Amino acid sequence: MTKVKPKAPHSFFITHPELSLEDALAYASELLRCAEALDESPKAAGYLMEMAKVMVDRSLECMSNS
Repeated sequence: MTKVKPKAPHSFFITHPELSLEDALAYASELLRCAEALDESPKAAGYLMEMAKVMVDRSLECMSNS
């Protein structure tokens, strides 16, 4: 029996197209602060870090659109 390898994870968290640079960075900061507090739950912390990455990516997108 061969083990099936899953495809790369699909982002299920997207941002609103009108989310501002400042709001995206503030939200990313808050998500990372919460993830840091979850040292006994690495899976939940990882989820919050993925969400923070989406927010940082959105802030970079805002910068490139300016």
